[in-house]
Amino acid sequence: MESEAAELGAFARKLRQDFALPLGGRRHHGGEHRGASRDWRSNWRGIRPSAGSLPHFSCARTSPFPFPFRLPYTPAMPSFHTSGDPIADRRFAYAMDYKARGDLAAAAELVEQTLDCAPRWAAGWYALGDLREETGERGKAIEAYRQSLALDAGDVAGAGARLARLGERPADGAMTTSHVAALFDEYAPRFERSLVGDLAYRGPALLKAALSDLRQPLAFRRMLDLGCGTGLAGEAFQAFCGEMIGVDLSQAMLAKAGSKGLYRGLLCKDALVFLESQPAASAELVLAADVFVYLGDLQALFREVARVLEPNGLFAFTAQRHDGPEPFILNHDMRYAHSHASIESWARAAGLTLLRRNDDWARQDRGSPVPGMVAIFKR
Repeated sequence: MESEAAELGAFARKLRQDFALPLGGRRHHGGEHRGASRDWRSNWRGIRPSAGSLPHFSCARTSPFPFPFRLPYTPAMPSFHTSGDPIADRRFAYAMDYKARGDLAAAAELVEQTLDCAPRWAAGWYALGDLREETGERGKAIEAYRQSLALDAGDVAGAGARLARLGERPADGAMTTSHVAALFDEYAPRFERSLVGDLAYRGPALLKAALSDLRQPLAFRRMLDLGCGTGLAGEAFQAFCGEMIGVDLSQAMLAKAGSKGLYRGLLCKDALVFLESQPAASAELVLAADVFVYLGDLQALFREVARVLEPNGLFAFTAQRHDGPEPFILNHDMRYAHSHASIESWARAAGLTLLRRNDDWARQDRGSPVPGMVAIFKR
């Protein structure tokens, strides 16, 4: 008995040293993922926050040792995805690790346990919906997305767009400005590396080539760059524009653009709201590179572009394309795709004349070109 007690004591000290994780954590780090999930399920109800700044685990249900395990806390997600509960965030991090390893069922189960602790975490419900969707449980996915939306009126997580893709909400307006802003605030540090390096993005180059074919010399008094992002279009057009004004929903993206010193002004606004604030006939070129993938119905925006353009001014943009009868759809990649007919209809109603439209791709997805178009209209 004394020998056994000594071994148990040594084991307890070892547990304290190994990142202060409970038994499930030891199984997890040792590759016994299903065993870890069983341990976590059994001891989850025993977890309680400590009086201090760090959480602790009461392991009485899974271990003979009646001491707390203290856990160092590192946020598992960016701020708008954080539950506010360090224990829940830690459990969520384990869930995402299971997802990365392909064990979606275990990941979903751990997210459910996370939500037992943080039931009002909108991003957690969104993550659960995503997992249920991936495992083919459509009804459960819809239920989770609805819960996320109910807890977050601004829909920062993006549950409304997922519901729209599943046919449970109208597609137009499903992708909120709050969601897009949060998405790109998070994406900004790696945006150019990912978009240009991984997705072979070439939107500004396509627009520059198309405009060069129509106007020589290529020169514009004032350009409005809708959805300017980090300034990729600004870099492509700087030499040809007397003044460039950029607008974007993401402060983090605008900070990147501002560091390049390309723009006369940068504003954090919705594109339509920005256009409505501009004087009539005040721009010679309005550019929108890879922006309409986040917007559905473009009728009002086209109308404002026509108002803001000078006579003979140009409107140039790229868009994702679909060939169905719908004016636009929310694609599987959570991007809007527009039809030729809808683009031309909105342009005619706004008094814009089509000069050029090419079917071409602006980016790739998983190594394959995404169907798109490059269009130029004149006021």
